Amino acid sequence: MHAPRVRRVSALAAGAVLLIGLNAGALAAPARDGRDSKAILGRSGIAAVHFGLPMAQAVADLTARFGRPVAHGVNTGCGSRYTEVVWGDLAVEFRSHRFSGYRYLVGGYPLTTPGSPRARPPKTITPRLATATGITLGSTLSQLRAAYRSLTRVGADSWRAPNGLLFADTADRDPVPASAAIVEIKIGTCGAF
Repeated sequence: MHAPRVRRVSALAAGAVLLIGLNAGALAAPARDGRDSKAILGRSGIAAVHFGLPMAQAVADLTARFGRPVAHGVNTGCGSRYTEVVWGDLAVEFRSHRFSGYRYLVGGYPLTTPGSPRARPPKTITPRLATATGITLGSTLSQLRAAYRSLTRVGADSWRAPNGLLFADTADRDPVPASAAIVEIKIGTCGAF
């Protein structure tokens, strides 16, 4: 009866120790592709890691799935109550220490202001993630339109699916070509960067 509690406390403590041990410039081993290929990017989180979870628990759960984060720090573009933890091309956001959003972005986290998470961009997309409809980084706008029949254009190169997920493409002209690649998938993040 006490064993499950001990394991849960140990996992939470491990996540907290992991966060304390990292600094904004720390680099670790790359994410493990084989274990994360079934992770689903959804409107309420990533796989079974749902928005609203305490930071220590969410980081511990995601670390078990993707390996050790490559960086973490304050999101200085939005203020100190927002922090980011980064696994390659995936940046998970926490508002006041609660899991609140994510951005899955080719080349990794884009903020370069002092105190923001910094990590070398991965050479290949890691971790490998997809939506429930199979859309991932590198999917085309044509594939996105087939997967989500009712998309709303919400910016120059951004599209919102009915479930709230936002997708950014590489188009540099109008009309947007069907071959434009998806370079970002996000939801619940502070700021548009």
